[in-house]
Amino acid sequence: MLKTMYTIGEILRNRAEYSPDLEAVVGTDARYTYREFNQRVNQTAHFMLELGIRKGDRVALLCTTNHPFAIVWMAAAKVGAIAVPLNWRLNSEELRGYMEHSLPRILFFEDAFADVAEEMEPLIFLERMVRVGVDNKLNPAFESALLERPDHEPGCEVRPEDPVVLTYTSGTTGPPKGVVTTHQNFFAAGTAVGMSVDIRMRDRYLATIPLFHIAGLVAITSAPLWGFTTVFMPKFHPVQVWDLVERERITQMMTLPPMLSFMLPEVMEGEWDTGSLREIFCTGSNAPEDLVKQYISLGFPVVLIYGASECTGAITFWTPEMGMDTCRSVGKSIAGEIRIVDVETGKEVPRGEVGEVVCKGPHLFSRYWKDPEATSKLMKDGWFHTEDAGRLDEDGFLYIIDRSPDVIRTRDEELYPSQVEAVLLEMEQVEEVAVVGVNDGAGEAPRAYVVKKAGSELTEDDVLQYARGRLAEHKLKDVVMTNTLPKNSRGIVLKYLLRDQADGKIPPERVTG
Repeated sequence: MLKTMYTIGEILRNRAEYSPDLEAVVGTDARYTYREFNQRVNQTAHFMLELGIRKGDRVALLCTTNHPFAIVWMAAAKVGAIAVPLNWRLNSEELRGYMEHSLPRILFFEDAFADVAEEMEPLIFLERMVRVGVDNKLNPAFESALLERPDHEPGCEVRPEDPVVLTYTSGTTGPPKGVVTTHQNFFAAGTAVGMSVDIRMRDRYLATIPLFHIAGLVAITSAPLWGFTTVFMPKFHPVQVWDLVERERITQMMTLPPMLSFMLPEVMEGEWDTGSLREIFCTGSNAPEDLVKQYISLGFPVVLIYGASECTGAITFWTPEMGMDTCRSVGKSIAGEIRIVDVETGKEVPRGEVGEVVCKGPHLFSRYWKDPEATSKLMKDGWFHTEDAGRLDEDGFLYIIDRSPDVIRTRDEELYPSQVEAVLLEMEQVEEVAVVGVNDGAGEAPRAYVVKKAGSELTEDDVLQYARGRLAEHKLKDVVMTNTLPKNSRGIVLKYLLRDQADGKIPPERVTG
């Protein structure tokens, strides 16, 4: 019987046999065809086996967006290990927490993170540390060791339903959770991507975002599935990105909304040959509508992606072909199902009404690592509860309103913080704002935490009076000026910390510094 799901190792092996001379990977100092890349991955897999790494063992990676990461990632998949990509933006204490949670037996790292890696060395469960990268290149000592290993397939028994990676959530509603994703999840996600956007064999994809994000992982893992080339950019730079687009004839790239903002002036003022570029993918928080329209007017179609680690990346795609009148949506899903349900009852609400976004399909994760309580809370009857508040219109377009835990429940109605924040951000002297619900004894009262622009003399009363002229009084009860807002590594405000501070659960200095 024909298999409907394949492991990551099988996909790479098949591509190497079918398209051996097609360029697979372009790193800072290296170019591999699919034959060469598969051989290097196999050598690394044998290296792991010699170190005693077996199916189910965790393998940690502390690497930039470059080919050493890709080699180790694919090798771990071939031996049945579970990769743990570490967020190199975190401090050593935070990383130690992830290490103690996942218990990897080996850590592969680049020399840029040698100081942090050294602090991990005393961990008793960590048996080996391997320096795989030096100066954005493959470590010569590591490369020499690989050349002594066989380049044939490792022959390990790996099944589509086996876990292959443990990534950590952004922690926007609480402490980060470890998301366990399987081989078949990646196959399903990669298939959905190819069915949703304009990817073709021999395309050239520019990898720009960190590979500890699921979106970055899905892209490089989909490359052998669809037969495109991955060009790595270890450190994003708004000028160098256009140089790479021109030099490497890039057809697609992945971005985050802030990256689009930084890149725009450079492409408008420069004289780059960008004729090869067909699509710019943008994931993360919603990209500003005006920014998307500017890129489209310049001839760069922007594809918006709404997703979650638990859904192996994308849940929906929005493309310009769907119509600019739907640009404020996050598009539609081509894989699985999406529903909007009542947060309290779990029952589906009518089209147009706001509720919690839930989804199901073959791309849904396996479980949360060592957290059955969180798994059962958010995975119910095969449906993943995203904790995002949204609505579906009559044509099936999904609109994200807010995070469900951030919705403010006053005495007699629900308020969406994003709507209040949008009004306050219209103030010229406001740099950033976050609105949360504060317990007032009979429900929640909306409070705005405001960061003013440098040199501004804006006061709490100024903000409150501005809001009074544009919003009903009950939509903003209180304003607190602060120097900073607590954020995760992706720049997303951690509102649960603001709520905990307001409730006296944690001291203010731990939140706003």
